[in-house]
Amino acid sequence: MTETTVVIKTIGRSTLKPAMKSAKREGFKVIVVSDGFRVSAQGAYKYIRLGRKWGYYGGMAANVGAALAETDFITFLDDDDEFVPGAGDVIRSKLKEKPHVDIWIGGVRFEKPVRVYNKETDETILTSRDLAVTPSLGIGPGNVAMPTYRTEIFKKLPFSDFAPAGHPELADFSHVQLCEHNGCVVDWFEEAIYLVRPINGGLNGSGQ
Repeated sequence: MTETTVVIKTIGRSTLKPAMKSAKREGFKVIVVSDGFRVSAQGAYKYIRLGRKWGYYGGMAANVGAALAETDFITFLDDDDEFVPGAGDVIRSKLKEKPHVDIWIGGVRFEKPVRVYNKETDETILTSRDLAVTPSLGIGPGNVAMPTYRTEIFKKLPFSDFAPAGHPELADFSHVQLCEHNGCVVDWFEEAIYLVRPINGGLNGSGQ
């Protein structure tokens, strides 16, 4: 099965509506989980508002979305991001091509180039608009973004409430690494399928 639900984690941004529209355009079911904010999510397949804000990177919001999903796979979208046109076809094709894969790492495209760097040395690892599209870099900071998961993974391996202390940018990386250590098979889409906002011009890639 290749049917996929998009869980949109929102903190009340006005860009929620375009994010939802892009997901529905690509043929996905849309679940909106509001991280403590009252929002309008008309058109969503399901909507739930959490009782309080759980943190910027939305670990608890992601877990709630995973619990509500009824499809075999889920992916995630922040409320200020969108899908690249054609992303739905890419995802469905890959899921069908390699049904044994549990987690697909999605490539992201920034509005402008960002720098992946070593936090200790400030050494530039790479600079690009498109990131997480290079399998040879492996599962590491700066090379994991917007994973697509087999939904059942979250029964045993949910996101933690917050990102690792002092490293909020490593939330997705840490979870994918945990899943791999527990036997999940990981692969890459190898092309950008998510349009995302710049993150202060750079991403900490220490540990690559």
